[in-house]
Amino acid sequence: MLFNNPSTILVGALGCISLLSQQAYAAHIPYHHRHSQHSPGGAYDSAPPVGACATGAPTATTTVTVTETIGASSTELNIIPPTVVPASYTTVAISSSSSSSTFTSAVVSSASTSTSTSTSASASESTSASASASSSGNNTSKAKVIIPYYLYPSTGAWTPLEELIVANSDVQFTIIINPDNGPGSNTASDENFLTAVPRLASYSNALVLGYVSTQKGTRDISEVEKDIQTYAAWPSTSGKSSFAVHGIFLDEAVADYNADTVTYYKNLASTIRSSDGLGPDNYIVTNPGAVPDESYLDIPDSTVIFESAYSEFQSAYSANEFEKIKGLDLGRFATMVYGIPSDADLSTLITQLRSISSHTYMSNLDTYLAYDSLWSTVMSLLSS
Repeated sequence: MLFNNPSTILVGALGCISLLSQQAYAAHIPYHHRHSQHSPGGAYDSAPPVGACATGAPTATTTVTVTETIGASSTELNIIPPTVVPASYTTVAISSSSSSSTFTSAVVSSASTSTSTSTSASASESTSASASASSSGNNTSKAKVIIPYYLYPSTGAWTPLEELIVANSDVQFTIIINPDNGPGSNTASDENFLTAVPRLASYSNALVLGYVSTQKGTRDISEVEKDIQTYAAWPSTSGKSSFAVHGIFLDEAVADYNADTVTYYKNLASTIRSSDGLGPDNYIVTNPGAVPDESYLDIPDSTVIFESAYSEFQSAYSANEFEKIKGLDLGRFATMVYGIPSDADLSTLITQLRSISSHTYMSNLDTYLAYDSLWSTVMSLLSS
């Protein structure tokens, strides 16, 4: 008798829709962790790290036919032995609506999660809820970040990064370490490195690379090869097989074509790939910081096609400077953007970066010398 009244049926259906919608939304609100910090570039600098924290969660509205979308974003550092962890932090506001998120410092691959609940009346009433995840660009479903982490591994200094990796097993991390503008001469006997590197390299979703400078192809190749071989010798020199990196990050690479420099980088790549101490991955990343001549693209496993400030990226993107890689495998490219202003539309920036690369580094800082507390927030968004 109760359901003979059409109004009663409609009210009941709307009530169910509202409840399902609220439950589906609550299940996708990302949890925001907090940590400390980070930075960019090859050589060390003395600039102190700047802390950043972020708070906030997406909001949404519910209508009769509900479609809620929570935008997620994507973000990624350079470092000398720290002495004092800054006590003050810069608060970063995160504002999200159903289609965008805005916050300041992140290394993140963009993704979106949508939950829709609809009702229809034909022979019978039906209610369906579906969740889908999508990412822009030709990327795999697994989010990928690249983090230059040049902080000396004093007690607890690498712990936040390890916690981030453990908490986000669905994200692939490429971590670049830089003991002394390269491998250093005494790193293999440094107890802090001997403890920290094997632990960091043990995570299945982390690829650890050693930093090597090439000075735009002008550094004596024998010196570059010496650095590569020093990293490769870490397991034997230390007597600890787990004390090893998985590959090399060749910084200050060349973008303009020159037959000699093409040969230079091919020889370095050959050295890296033939080094047992860098296996089994023997992964190579070159960093010209711009889209290089196509003759360089097949040399490494990944190429950093942009590394500079936010304002410069916007200029380059507007000028279509990335057209040369259009249609190519985005898994072969990485981008690093720093100096992002607090009022930047991060959702738009992420879409831009993900349209040209799979690995991203994003920050409002201009140094790679500290852990960025905002990364945990970004990872939560990526994993939701």
